[in-house]
Amino acid sequence: MFVISGVTGNTGSVVAQTLIDQGQPVRVIVRTEEKGNPWKAKGAEIAVADILDIAAMTKALDGASGAYFLLPPDLSNDDFIGVSIKCAEAIVAAAKVARLPHAVILSSVGAQHEERIGPITTIGHLERLFVKAHVPLTAVRPGYFLENIQDVLPATVHEGVYPSMIHPLNRKIDMVATRDIGLTVAKALLDPSSIPYRVIELRGANQYSAEDIAEELSKTLGRDVVAVAVPRERWVDQLKQNGLSQQSAESLAEMHENINNGRIDFLDLDARKASIDLSTFITNLAV
Repeated sequence: MFVISGVTGNTGSVVAQTLIDQGQPVRVIVRTEEKGNPWKAKGAEIAVADILDIAAMTKALDGASGAYFLLPPDLSNDDFIGVSIKCAEAIVAAAKVARLPHAVILSSVGAQHEERIGPITTIGHLERLFVKAHVPLTAVRPGYFLENIQDVLPATVHEGVYPSMIHPLNRKIDMVATRDIGLTVAKALLDPSSIPYRVIELRGANQYSAEDIAEELSKTLGRDVVAVAVPRERWVDQLKQNGLSQQSAESLAEMHENINNGRIDFLDLDARKASIDLSTFITNLAV
């Protein structure tokens, strides 16, 4: 039995669906019965639990051969980091009590650092908690999400610009679609490692810059789109305008700063590569 959290989001839904399609027994963790009904219709078991309810989470993990966890990003919360750390602690506590034989988590490139990596700090904390608790762990560390492109689409559609906090505008980084992440997680669950702590870094199908994204958006939308660098001093205010709390905005600004200076980068030169490229992603986005 594989237990999957986050099924209402991008990666969790892909993991659960992939396993169901392969005939694997799946139990999904949801906050309400209503959110679990679509998965029940697909043959999955439903476990209703709040991530901070250790007893309910432990029950949800009963009999599991493996489970997938992620920290739900509530970027509007004034104490986003504090809440994320509490969630991490609750997840690991439940996994330990349930004697979970294998956990797979959504981590991130750069999680090996303990500071100056923005929200990735909380994910790295989750990794270290699992290791300290001696729960066998696979940490999937992807690059920058291609889905982040969606956040600036209104500016692209209405103003013909692609605003970017990745500087300079020709700086190329690995960008990964969440579908590729979900498929990687599903494979990791089906093929657990013989070592207690495994890290799988996931690169993009290729590396892309803000200028590459603007060019691809131009082709797909049939209009000129220009990449525009958002000045560093405006990052926090712009993120807050998009609904983020002060703490979350400052944290994401720190993450982008350390992507740009190279601190947040891959360790494995032979890391796995995703399959969905920029062109395919944007084409599907426009459909």
